[in-house]
Amino acid sequence: MAAKNIVGILLIGLNTAGLGFMVYQAGIALMRRFSPEEPEVQAAAQSRPKRPKAPIISDDMIPDDEELIKGMDLSDLDNLNLDDFD
Repeated sequence: MAAKNIVGILLIGLNTAGLGFMVYQAGIALMRRFSPEEPEVQAAAQSRPKRPKAPIISDDMIPDDEELIKGMDLSDLDNLNLDDFD
């Protein structure tokens, strides 16, 4: 009997808390819908500095393929067995 009463009290308490939370969420939603935004928030959003555009990298910055091959160390490829890649 006591366990039944404890479970009943827990259910009633949790239901009350759930209803309270739903009323709270409805109040927040109504306040956001019907209350105007604060002027400070609007002014802060409008006064944000604009970021400068990123510079475009020109094609001259990328080295040619031949220059890349000259800079590579190809001494490790001497011992490479190409049969392993079949």
